[in-house]
Amino acid sequence: MWHIVWYTLLGLLLAGDLALDGITLGTGIVGRALARDEAERRTVAAATGPFFLGNEVWLIAAGGIVLGGFPGLESSVISGLYPLVVLAVGALLVREAATQFRRRVPGARWRGFWDGLVLLTCLLLALTWGALGGALLGTLPLRGGHLDIDPSLLLRPVPVLSALTAVAVFALHATVFLAVRAAGPLAERAVSAAGRLAPAAAGLAVLTAAAAVADGNARDGLLSPLPAALLLLAAVAALLLAPRLAAHGRRGLAPLASGFAALAPVLILGAAHYPQALVSGAGPHENLSVAEAAADPSTLGVVGPVVLLVLPVLLAFQAMQWWAFRGRTDDRSPAYF
Repeated sequence: MWHIVWYTLLGLLLAGDLALDGITLGTGIVGRALARDEAERRTVAAATGPFFLGNEVWLIAAGGIVLGGFPGLESSVISGLYPLVVLAVGALLVREAATQFRRRVPGARWRGFWDGLVLLTCLLLALTWGALGGALLGTLPLRGGHLDIDPSLLLRPVPVLSALTAVAVFALHATVFLAVRAAGPLAERAVSAAGRLAPAAAGLAVLTAAAAVADGNARDGLLSPLPAALLLLAAVAALLLAPRLAAHGRRGLAPLASGFAALAPVLILGAAHYPQALVSGAGPHENLSVAEAAADPSTLGVVGPVVLLVLPVLLAFQAMQWWAFRGRTDDRSPAYF
């Protein structure tokens, strides 16, 4: 039973990271285009600043769950995708530095340099998470519990379309967030941009799904296609609904809708594969199930209650943080970074 609890926790933490840090990624991608001057860029920084570091806790916690609870996933996915993992970690570190350095020295050229790095790293991270999700959706070159990823696997139609979809969804999520958090003309432009991005993001999501059905490699990985399809439809509906909610002033519901669309890939992957964690192209006998990937049940049983005690604290802190900073921001609000 404990491996199911831990797998659910892993999914929750990964979903939380995509929904929350997805705002930071999307803001890095579209923030400079939406903000017309330095005052509006300060408003964008003020809107995201209180959540910047707290949002990353979810990814760190998910990494801890993998390392402590799923050594099978660690030895297969992380080792098999080691270059991609190093690239993602490097991009995260550069994004942290660029975000905090941009206001350390006055000058447009200095700020422009760091803003460019933020844009580049956020775009790279969105593409990486999207391509990784698209690759994991299908069958993988998994033999004997070892994953040997060929770079060409990430260049297949489904991972490429999934990467583009991730960029569009994160960008939409950020514009919806800024529409309800910022004030003045910046918020109005964010509402307009969200309305333009929603059809593109929804169209890319549907196109990715169609490519997955047409591609034999991806189709073979869909062990439970019906729940995955229902979750996809719900995500597409959320993408189209979020800008409308933002335009009508539904400040609480709009980010929830776009956030659901951002985290939906985690739910789709879990629903499509369970009870398998990874699906092998070599046949069902090479699949890696959730139970096989998990640590010894006695280990999970000892550490599990501690993890379950920490999780409510994390959720309570996030809820308190969002409540405390629920108001709109402008160029006079503290920017933090």
